[in-house]
Amino acid sequence: MIKLLNRLQPHFSSHILLYHSTFSVVPDSIKEGLHNVTPDSIYRQISWLKRYFDIVELDELFTQNDILGKVAITFDDAYISVFKEALPVLKALSVPSTIFINGASLEGKLFWRDKIRFLINNSLVEDFLEKNISLSRAYNLTAQNFYKMTKSSKINSKLIDTLLDNYLEEIGVSLESFCIDSIKYIKNTPLLSYGNHTYNHYLLSSLSREQQEEEIVKNHQLLENCGVRLSKVFSIPFGGDRDFNSITIELLKKYDYIGFLYSKNRINTMGDRDRDRGLISKDRYMVGSDFNSFQRQIFKLGIKGLI
Repeated sequence: MIKLLNRLQPHFSSHILLYHSTFSVVPDSIKEGLHNVTPDSIYRQISWLKRYFDIVELDELFTQNDILGKVAITFDDAYISVFKEALPVLKALSVPSTIFINGASLEGKLFWRDKIRFLINNSLVEDFLEKNISLSRAYNLTAQNFYKMTKSSKINSKLIDTLLDNYLEEIGVSLESFCIDSIKYIKNTPLLSYGNHTYNHYLLSSLSREQQEEEIVKNHQLLENCGVRLSKVFSIPFGGDRDFNSITIELLKKYDYIGFLYSKNRINTMGDRDRDRGLISKDRYMVGSDFNSFQRQIFKLGIKGLI
């Protein structure tokens, strides 16, 4: 029944899918807290969507008025599994997608959220907090709220990243990078475009104006130098209402972005082009881990969108 009702969704909605990692087998050191969908699940999900929706390039949803019945596929953070395991699936299905890149990983820096996951998966959070007692006291950080609070706009992401590096060096740990670490992965292909997800994936609203501009511009320039097809849509790190501010919007306008993406687990209904402080915004959802959970998910999102 759910699958049958979901077939009606092209008549009143458009969807932007959000994937992160796409490992067949997730590495143990980052397993906890990682959004992962296997290539087999991606194949089943997108095969179903392709039967009932028109799968288009992301920018088309931001530049055309009639977007009902259309789907765009996006990946955030450029995990290496996307290039090795997911892109062959999309190529086999002949569907376009956009990968949003954090440039720091291309220059050999570990993704700071994977450092957070490493601490959690190895029961090191309490030790980290004890060694950074002034930080933990100032923001009431505990092992239980650590993952969530490190995404708070109250705490400067750059500061946390620096403290993570210092801690890992102190305990003598060198972590493996699970995001792409070289521009050799970034290639011009007909079905693929790349987008700006900031240089370090810091929470923009936690940063100063100067730090925000550096995050946006440095990544923009790095991607331009790769000589590939770039999206004019910006992916907000974390993608919530409190994860960016008016400064962010000013900077996106300054650098000629046509719109930006939320990640608030919603579909876009009735083909509306939403304007958010002068820029077009669209929402997307993190895709469920398997086909059945995906069907239940879009059913619930469809009901919510109609209400």
